[in-house]
Amino acid sequence: MNILITGARAPVAIEWARIALRSGHRVWLADSLRWPLGRFLQGIEGYLRLPSPRQDLAGYQQQLQGYLDQHAIELLIPTCEEIFYLSQAFATYIGPTEWLIPERRLLFELHHKYQSLSLLTGLGEVRTPATRMLTSCSQITDDPQTILKPVYSRFGRRVIRTPNPGVLNDRQLNEHIPWVQQQKLEGVALCNYAVFEHGRLIAHQAYQPKYCFNQAAGSYFVPHQDRRLDDFARQFGEKTGFHGQVAFDFIEQDGVIFVIECNPRATSGLHLLGAQMSIAADGQLQYQPAPPKAGHVGVIILLFFAWQAWRDKQLVTLWRDFRQVPNLLNDHRWPISAGAQWCALLEMGYRSLRYRRPLTDASTFDIEWDG
Repeated sequence: MNILITGARAPVAIEWARIALRSGHRVWLADSLRWPLGRFLQGIEGYLRLPSPRQDLAGYQQQLQGYLDQHAIELLIPTCEEIFYLSQAFATYIGPTEWLIPERRLLFELHHKYQSLSLLTGLGEVRTPATRMLTSCSQITDDPQTILKPVYSRFGRRVIRTPNPGVLNDRQLNEHIPWVQQQKLEGVALCNYAVFEHGRLIAHQAYQPKYCFNQAAGSYFVPHQDRRLDDFARQFGEKTGFHGQVAFDFIEQDGVIFVIECNPRATSGLHLLGAQMSIAADGQLQYQPAPPKAGHVGVIILLFFAWQAWRDKQLVTLWRDFRQVPNLLNDHRWPISAGAQWCALLEMGYRSLRYRRPLTDASTFDIEWDG
């Protein structure tokens, strides 16, 4: 089977590629970056560069169609926020390729930090926090027990933890750029990742993230078992008929689990399932359950967290954590070429300097979808 995986910048794209390679398929990776990490994965048929979908959607769709035809792609697997642009391309696509992508309306509702909560209310024993949508600054209340965040955001960016009526202006918050004011929760941060085929749960794993960028995006993952999260995932699929990949962020406060937002795309949780997943000859996803193991995404956690660990006198702890669990990006059969992480990081550094954005922004701004 010929498989195209988009979002080659993401480690989860490499995980999907290895799943496909291990299953005996031919794999191409695609992205709009010049040197994404996935470009350096050994064993793939090649890397296909696309225009930025955010800056040139028509060009992106045209080039994608060309690649699908040229390489007779039978299955397309998105991984990052390009999925929102792919959903628009899929709406007009006529061809034989199967796309691992949910129904468009559902996809965009789940991406919206207010609309998504109505879909998630009442699933198992998981609760949703009290949340209001704001379309003007006058609606902000001075409530220290709440937080503010845009309805479209990622990596914990732009979260305001001490809201008051003067904290935003009318250019930042209006009818076209809504925010939410949400109940502040304090407790244990949890995440999960699940894969569905038309509502049927194929694989699911919950985990506790550590060493998080912007206090949100984890780089070190500890498996977490909780029946309530298993029930939540299963009931979500049954309720929505979801097709594709989805992840949720939770906080467990005083023994109660709250779901705070949804990521309707691939996330790092796939790394905890990848070794047990396969893709059948007809494209069906398969999973053989096995006890998951903790892991991290490589030397990057030392680069980004060494200073903070030294300042907090936790350098020994960081080093011990780094050494005691495996690097989830390592694979002796389909390795990443030597120096690939440095090359990808240099491109991110260049983008950060050129566009005057933080590294986390520089890594995704060309594929982000904000309504």
